[in-house]
Amino acid sequence: MPATFHPAPGPMPFSTAVRAAGLLMLSGQIPFDTAGKPHTGSIEEQTHAVLQAIAQTLQGLGSTLDQVVKTTVWLRDLADFAAFNAVYRSYFEEGRYPARSLVQAELAFGVAVEIEVQALDTSGAPA
Repeated sequence: MPATFHPAPGPMPFSTAVRAAGLLMLSGQIPFDTAGKPHTGSIEEQTHAVLQAIAQTLQGLGSTLDQVVKTTVWLRDLADFAAFNAVYRSYFEEGRYPARSLVQAELAFGVAVEIEVQALDTSGAPA
């Protein structure tokens, strides 16, 4: 069955999400504030902003954070690891955390965190 692509708004050459082979694959999400500008707050505020945006995207595709099976995380500064984990942990059920990779990287717009997820596609929508 062919994949379904959900193009990103604007001129950037990527999809916000792709539905294929029983999965929803979301592109990396950086934090934006309520004005739509890159978030400059604390790592906790930025992590909440990213995970809330991911939850909204998944909901729009008929899924939830409960269906996330893999995350890839980029942190600007590994000194933020503990504070990031404290927020991240609150979005997932204890004992059912997704598989995860986490690396340090320089991120677009100077944000502190970027997260990409893969979730089970339980929506029943065609791929």
